[in-house]
Amino acid sequence: MTDFTGFPGIGKATAIPNLFFSAVLPELDTPGSLLAFLWVSRLAQEQRADQRCTSEEEIWRQPAAQKSFEQFGGGRKGLTVGLQSCLQLRALLGIRLRGASVDEALYFPNDPISRRTIARARAGEISLRPETSVVPIEPAEVRPGIFRLYEEHIGTITPMVGDRLVEAEDTYPADWIVDAFREAAELNARNWRYIEKILKNWAEEGRPNETPGRDSLEDRKRRYLGGALRPPG
Repeated sequence: MTDFTGFPGIGKATAIPNLFFSAVLPELDTPGSLLAFLWVSRLAQEQRADQRCTSEEEIWRQPAAQKSFEQFGGGRKGLTVGLQSCLQLRALLGIRLRGASVDEALYFPNDPISRRTIARARAGEISLRPETSVVPIEPAEVRPGIFRLYEEHIGTITPMVGDRLVEAEDTYPADWIVDAFREAAELNARNWRYIEKILKNWAEEGRPNETPGRDSLEDRKRRYLGGALRPPG
């Protein structure tokens, strides 16, 4: 028995999106994964907008978190594995901050606010910790995110481009984004305006059939650029 008498009518609360219960919860395979998501959500929501994140150490410092993980979440190892599992499912996002005396992983709920914060931090527009660089945490065997695709195919992310990447990620399916970068690379058109045009074209006109008889490179350039063969700068 405990001294708990029920929840008050008015009090602090942690918001959990309804989509979590249908899309994420059924995929979680350990109690530690569920606890990890709940504690990141709880601690992140207590922070101001551009700092809505937490670390494994901060979670473990919470007496209630430590007790729950030790009772049925697999202890400290369960927390570590649970965070990685949530990253794998994209329920959480992670970055690593590195500096002269800092090497810290931060975890965010995967929502628009967090995606914009990470984009701004990677572009150098904001600093989550003084004098640190930002490295994304990409779990193995996960489809590369739009920011990593941009850095690999195009280059450094600026604040303005970061906002457009977040908007695209919220608008188009993940497989479209990967395929659009691949299409642009095949056409030797490595710039965001061209990739954005491909995505808009697919959304408006539908995606072409990916068959051996598909359009030639020249035909695809004409379709995406309205007749111009030279990619925009």
